[in-house]
Amino acid sequence: MKATRVEDVMSAKVVTVRGDMAFKDLVRAMYEARVSAVPVVDEDGRLVGIVSEADLLRSEDDVRHGGSKVVLLEWYVNPVYLTEIAERMEHLRARDIMTTEVVTVRPDTPVDMAIRVLLKAGVKRLPVIDADGRVIGIVSRRDLLSPFLRSDEDIRDEVVGEVIHRTLWMDPATIRVEVADGVVSLRGRVDRRSEREILEAMIRRVDGVVGIENELTYRIDDRELRVPPPAHPELGWSENWVRAR
Repeated sequence: MKATRVEDVMSAKVVTVRGDMAFKDLVRAMYEARVSAVPVVDEDGRLVGIVSEADLLRSEDDVRHGGSKVVLLEWYVNPVYLTEIAERMEHLRARDIMTTEVVTVRPDTPVDMAIRVLLKAGVKRLPVIDADGRVIGIVSRRDLLSPFLRSDEDIRDEVVGEVIHRTLWMDPATIRVEVADGVVSLRGRVDRRSEREILEAMIRRVDGVVGIENELTYRIDDRELRVPPPAHPELGWSENWVRAR
């Protein structure tokens, strides 16, 4: 059983721009790609920053004098207005307005960890970079949430087939598994208490699982079993423990 990673859900066809791209071309590139942000890379494809729609709006607002603020779509569909912007901001390049402190993830980052990174940073998307800092993809909030949009039937099939049967080698007939709205209910009997705990821990790692109701019973509480004390240097076992036996 393999946890879903960023590389499984990211978009590998990512639009990137160079630092010397003009403001007007940035607007056009983002509009045509229908994205709200583009990574800025150097000549080797390494990430140096990111330009978002918010960066464009903020820069344009700094230059404009009076009037109401418009949105990116209005810039592009109104050729006259786009030309005016280009004339007023022809000196601006991507490197002038980009955010240089970019929060990124690696392709092998688990999805649940990437979600925490994204929420903590308060951003809508994360560039995905390789070991050399090159942009190889981008992952959005929607992408990261996709593994959790699984049907209850798919979740149950993985719990029974992959976790219980193939991974833990348990008899699926001894455990009743039900899934409702991502919550897995377990009923039945296992041999040891530790098996009950291991099973629950592994099910929590299944994509789409949001909770577990574990009502499994067990025959032996192996956490209560006596553990032999440290070995005696000459006798192998503690003399006191041997006599007590």
